[in-house]
Amino acid sequence: MSIIKTNPLFKPIALGIYALFFLVGLVSALILPTFSLYLHDEMGARPLLIGLPFAGMAVASIVYNHFIGGRSDRLTDRRPLITFLCVLGALSCLVFAFSRHYWLVAFVAVFLFSLAMVSFSQMLAYSLDYANRDVPADKVPLFNAIVRAQIAFAWVAGPPLGFFLATRIGFTNTYTIVAASYLLIAFASYHFLPSLSITQKSLASGSENNSTGLAKETKMALLFAVVGFSLLFGVNNAYLISLPLHLKNNLLIDPQWIGPVMGLAAGLEIPFMLLAGHFAARISIIRLIYLAAFSALCLYAGVYFATSLWHLFALQIFNAIFIGVLAGLGVSVIQQLIPGRSGTASSLYTNTTHVGNLFSSLVVGVVAEYFGYHSVFLVNLLFVLIAVWAFSRVKG
Repeated sequence: MSIIKTNPLFKPIALGIYALFFLVGLVSALILPTFSLYLHDEMGARPLLIGLPFAGMAVASIVYNHFIGGRSDRLTDRRPLITFLCVLGALSCLVFAFSRHYWLVAFVAVFLFSLAMVSFSQMLAYSLDYANRDVPADKVPLFNAIVRAQIAFAWVAGPPLGFFLATRIGFTNTYTIVAASYLLIAFASYHFLPSLSITQKSLASGSENNSTGLAKETKMALLFAVVGFSLLFGVNNAYLISLPLHLKNNLLIDPQWIGPVMGLAAGLEIPFMLLAGHFAARISIIRLIYLAAFSALCLYAGVYFATSLWHLFALQIFNAIFIGVLAGLGVSVIQQLIPGRSGTASSLYTNTTHVGNLFSSLVVGVVAEYFGYHSVFLVNLLFVLIAVWAFSRVKG
């Protein structure tokens, strides 16, 4: 028992980080998978108008993360910032709950909710600060994987719960519950996580200042890594947007089933996420990213040809490997390329999800408008292949 208490992976601060990441994952799992259905069913939005807020949120999140990320490394305490961002998330969800005016909802989603989503990258930066301070270097990938596993745990319950609530008690009550959850995270992040020492923060800031001149090879590797992660997160976002409407419109399956499908994938992700973190000390992280990309190819090819609900359930093993490895180890790749910059690394990594969300939202809008949601999964295959080429340019 004493060994567990002294292990930096199980200290109270680490356990607090895990708990808050679970809560953040839960609110995301309640909102994001249901949002396209919310726009479609509650407002009758066409595919292009469904894709527009997702694209806008992606652009705004990139700007917000770029502006806040580097500056946050100069803060002596990230907790007030995280609290403020979560309060904005609660206000956004209240608008979603009680408004059925498309342009108001779209405006709030783009300019307010996207700012609230920066709370994730700031919590990730907080976890990297802790890892840089207290976790041995060879255990950092495992710590990062455990942190991201909490998101997967949340997504086991989140999508089934979100679609169940949306279909049983309506979007108004569902999004009101999410708003209350955001307030809970705001309170817990400030009162239950300790402030990291100013000394440690100063060291991190000094490390950032001393490493501003990256070698050309490092800059190129960072660029290709960003492109690769953006593409892989983009195809995942396209999958999340398209699958509920593909099931409903093309396969004539009750969209309530998408919750259990996504929940199964999240549950299966967890062991792969932890295994990836364990083997990252022995196997090149980039090789593990290749495994994730191969699994994505199997997933999207399978979904394209799937004709029954059980096919989708069976394919979630590939989804689990894909997201488990990608989400578990992705930040470690960026962290290795720019060590000592917790806020910058977390913001840059998080921005790859937003860049991916941007281009994929546009792709979904255009492709679905002219060819249907079924064709989106075929386009995903092409982007995964481009991502594999990008990662071939990154040494690791």
